[in-house]
Amino acid sequence: MKIQTALLLAASAAAFTLSACGGAPAQPKGPISEDRSAAFKSMMPEFMSMGKMVKGEETYEVEKFKQAAAVFAEASQKPFGFFESDPQGNGEALPAIWENPDKFKAEEQQFYAAVEKLNAAAQGANLESIKAAYGEVGASCKSCHDAFRMPK
Repeated sequence: MKIQTALLLAASAAAFTLSACGGAPAQPKGPISEDRSAAFKSMMPEFMSMGKMVKGEETYEVEKFKQAAAVFAEASQKPFGFFESDPQGNGEALPAIWENPDKFKAEEQQFYAAVEKLNAAAQGANLESIKAAYGEVGASCKSCHDAFRMPK
């Protein structure tokens, strides 16, 4: 019994310390939250592939980039269909999503516009335009994460 109490006190102290530092542990994830996370993760291979070309880590291949941008643009539509509060846990999603739906919708629209701009730049094959548009997508992701996702 003493060990259980000591463990409970230690766990409570750790949780308090984490929350005081802004690094509170994520909530559990329910099925809606899992689907949302999976939809976001499904976009990442193309985004990362494009990023390597944009940063010069890989050779810029016009057709490969065009294809990645088109797939990314299509996949980017899916995650936002899963933004409803999950009664079984929202993972890293903050309640601000549902408390400020207009602000969240504005972030979503900003993201869609940036993705469309990236896809259009990719189809135009101008690497300088692509770099700028890729940066706008990254900035949009960061803006939304800063406002609506638990800090890591």
